[in-house]
Amino acid sequence: MPMQMKYLLMTAVLIAGISLGADAGERIEHRISVVGEGQASAVPDKARLSVGVITSSTNVREASGANRSSMQKMLQALADLGVEERDMATSNFSIHYENPRPKVEGDGGQYRVSNMLRVELSDFEQVDSVLEEVVRAGANQIWGVEMVISDVGALATQARAKAAESARVKAEELARLHGRKLGEVVQITESSGGRPMARMMAMESGGGVIKPGEQSATVRLEVVYELR
Repeated sequence: MPMQMKYLLMTAVLIAGISLGADAGERIEHRISVVGEGQASAVPDKARLSVGVITSSTNVREASGANRSSMQKMLQALADLGVEERDMATSNFSIHYENPRPKVEGDGGQYRVSNMLRVELSDFEQVDSVLEEVVRAGANQIWGVEMVISDVGALATQARAKAAESARVKAEELARLHGRKLGEVVQITESSGGRPMARMMAMESGGGVIKPGEQSATVRLEVVYELR
């Protein structure tokens, strides 16, 4: 074997030996991973209504004109009830041509115009009167009443604090059961339960019953601690 090759081989073996020695002398870290879950609930502070008008005609101008007239009446009714413009927004507008139905005499097809409006109310007592007045004004589409919380972030913050406390309590208990002490936090991973979901909501037509119920936010934290 050439002298140069022997030298390179000896150098490689020496470096490997130093690396092995360093690895053998390293301290083995002991860690524990726990999952904490926190949930916070609150009563919604806003109601979101989806109302609108659908009109049809064989003439697109007539269908659009009828729709516009009904929407203007509906908007005026909302304004008379004190709903501000900033709390009203168009959520959907479409013009669709429906082909003639086969074997239906006199059906030459028609244009269908749909205009939906999203309305937000801070006063739940106003929901019934708003629904009644928009129907009187010409609304023939009510897609539902949704209860929402304005500050979802604050609710998630409360749930996160509870999740962190839950994780810490679990980790301390496990460490104590195994004769160890809890060290510093090494890693945190968060997963949320999605947007707050309504626990209870009801609307009874004619009975005037609107129940906001409660909504909740859930946060899960996976926390890794050092063990001492």
